[in-house]
Amino acid sequence: MSTTTYPLHTDRLTVRMLREDDIDVLTAYRNDPQVSALQDWDLPYPRERAERLVAAHADRDDVEPGKGTQLAIDLDGQLIGDLFVGLDEHCGVAEIGFSLAADHHGKGYAVEAASVAVDDLIDRLGVHRLVGELSPDNLASARLLERLGMTFEYFAEKSFWWRGAWDDNLFYSMTADQRRAWRDRLLTPPEQVRLVELTHENIGPYRRLRTHRTQERFVATMDQSFADALFPEPENGHPVVAVLRGIEADGEPAGFLMWADAINEGTPDPYLWRFLIDRRHQGRGIGRQALDLWTADLRAAGQTAVEASWVQAPGGPEAFYLKAGFALTGEMDDDEAVARLEL
Repeated sequence: MSTTTYPLHTDRLTVRMLREDDIDVLTAYRNDPQVSALQDWDLPYPRERAERLVAAHADRDDVEPGKGTQLAIDLDGQLIGDLFVGLDEHCGVAEIGFSLAADHHGKGYAVEAASVAVDDLIDRLGVHRLVGELSPDNLASARLLERLGMTFEYFAEKSFWWRGAWDDNLFYSMTADQRRAWRDRLLTPPEQVRLVELTHENIGPYRRLRTHRTQERFVATMDQSFADALFPEPENGHPVVAVLRGIEADGEPAGFLMWADAINEGTPDPYLWRFLIDRRHQGRGIGRQALDLWTADLRAAGQTAVEASWVQAPGGPEAFYLKAGFALTGEMDDDEAVARLEL
């Protein structure tokens, strides 16, 4: 175990203890509505409170068991945000939180700083479990926790006292082993992607595939897809036949594809009903390879076009589908935009 204490360094940032010259910046961004809207501190946030927070860290150079620690995120000598680490007295469980000045949003600074702090907690201090809690409306923070490798654990209704009222709360977590597996996961494109027929012999690992929780508003879970395939709703008076395929990357289950087949002349074109890449395999180009394999198979079978639909919202799949050649038709299917790909 290393004995290195703070500051910690990344390619772009320094994570260190707060100091007196941080007070004005800390006070400013904690009063900024873009930053404070879903954070847990009361408003307004007076300068005196920032002074007390800095003073409480004056003689510290490390996180301490049984105490909360507010760490500065430093870019080129300037405070741009802070990380909270709450380490339990046994040095086994740590809670993390973060905030970032609005001018520095969207640049990856928060996940970069949180990653080095989390890895220090695990590798140097032996923390075996990390947790984070947040408002259900805080999608940006949820996505950050997911980028660290955390998974959604549970939803607690009216469990958090926040600015004079009880609010709902989400809990995310990961073990040290899960963090190590996440940071060691493959990030490069696979050598081979295949579409495989699902059977009783291989269904187990495919059923366990999952996206990030924040992506479930765009794609249903595996169990929901199986239920929909078993009990399909007719489309415009036509029966629907679901065809299911696993997506295999270098021999490992990595995703799932399901489409509604055109069963005879006069029925709609094949419809891409579900398309899911497991959270551990996203960003490797597997989705595009699988989509190309699927459309090539349909083209060889004589199909001339396919359709898909998606929710148009930040974090959604629209950019992926448009890059793959789908064109929006202008139609809406409930709350989803309909698109078509000519084969």
